[in-house]
Amino acid sequence: MKCSTCNIELTVEEIEGVNVQLCPSCFGRFLHKGELKKITHPTAGDVEYSSLKEIDKNEVSELLCPICETEKMINVNFATYSDIVMKYCKRCSGIWLDQGELKQINAEIDKLNNDAEPWEHSFRVFLSKLPF
Repeated sequence: MKCSTCNIELTVEEIEGVNVQLCPSCFGRFLHKGELKKITHPTAGDVEYSSLKEIDKNEVSELLCPICETEKMINVNFATYSDIVMKYCKRCSGIWLDQGELKQINAEIDKLNNDAEPWEHSFRVFLSKLPF
């Protein structure tokens, strides 16, 4: 499997006991369906499911899925209201993370887990779904 950005072979990296594909050049990572939840910090809910809303239907990433090879990935926000943009393949449900995004996702999860007021998280999610 090749990196869609660098066109070089992805290597295998073990994170939390899960083998994920890593680009040794740009340090992007390809995750198969279900792997994001396994390699991120623990949290209630499914981090993959809560992250699959497209940012903009007209904004398709130029990145091709390394598995499907011809399928353009779409841009999705992690946890809908964050500024972390992941690439998602609708065909195989794979996720591409650019360098540093896994660290940002874990920081966001830690922030949510440490939030003293759980209603704040629910309110942020509610606001993120409003059509404005």
